[in-house]
This record gives sequence, C-alpha cells and structure tokens, in this order.
Amino acid sequence: MSTFLPAITQLCRLLRQEEEACHQLLETVHAERVAIRTFAITEFHSINCRRLAILESLQSLADERQQLIPKLLAHYGLQPVTTSIQELIDHVKDTASEDLRATYRSYMTIAKTVRDEIKQNVVLIEGIRGVVDQALSTGTPVAPGRDLYTADGQSFVAGRVNVLIHQQG
Repeated sequence: MSTFLPAITQLCRLLRQEEEACHQLLETVHAERVAIRTFAITEFHSINCRRLAILESLQSLADERQQLIPKLLAHYGLQPVTTSIQELIDHVKDTASEDLRATYRSYMTIAKTVRDEIKQNVVLIEGIRGVVDQALSTGTPVAPGRDLYTADGQSFVAGRVNVLIHQQG
C-alpha cells in the first residue's frame, strides 16, 4: 500500500486535538468533584458552561474526523460500514502508522479516564442524594394536628411531613 500521509497526518492532528479537549474536560470533572464535596453550588454554572463549550468542540472535531475516515478507508480498500478506527490503524503499514497508533492509544486512554472520572462524580452525587433523602424521611414528627392521614388513609395525630397527606375539613 502506498502512503496516504496527508490524511493520516490530519487524522493524527484531529486525535491530538480531541485528546487536548478531553484533558480540558477532565479538569472540569475534577472542578465539579471539588464543588460537589464542598457544596459550592454557585460554581456549577461556570463549570457547566466550560464543559458545554468543550463538548461542542469535541463534537466539531468528531464530525471532522468522521468526514476524513471514509477517505482513508477508501484509500486502503476497507469497507466503511464494517471497519472501526482501530482496524484502520492496524491496516496502515507505513511510516506514519506508529505515530497514528500512539496518538490513538493516548487519545483513548484519556477518553476512558474522563468516562471513569465522570462515573465517580455520579456515584458521589448519588451518595449525597441518598443521605439527603434519608434525612428527609427519618425526621421526628413535625406536623401535629388533627386533619392528618397516613399514606394508607388512617387518621394520624402527628407524623413526618413526607409520609402524610394533610386534608382540610
């Protein structure tokens, strides 16, 4: 196979840009974790704005990559429908192939790290939400009065607000 260097070089450039965007995304994930742990709610807006800009950049780069891949697949005689980027990389056998392999491996490593870090933030948020839900449901009787009913319709003199239905007259 002859070298199709300009397109491979362009693919490497795109992958490097996507990797850099993933590093920036990882920074926002870490900032989000700090905000979650410190309950710095006012920080979430700016973090989310940065994240949105990075995600839009990643989408643009992915679109550009998706336009380039069919050209490379056609050049190497691979089927566009069934071929993955990894198969393309494995098929490239020229001077640029090692750079392409290393660049793709580096990009995939940071992308997986970002995914794993986001999962950790989700677990942290779910843990906090669980604690808040428990705190709200295990309170002492706070709603004294006569016109209170439990979830099954029984009259109740006092109880937790989230379990009772208050009905007037």
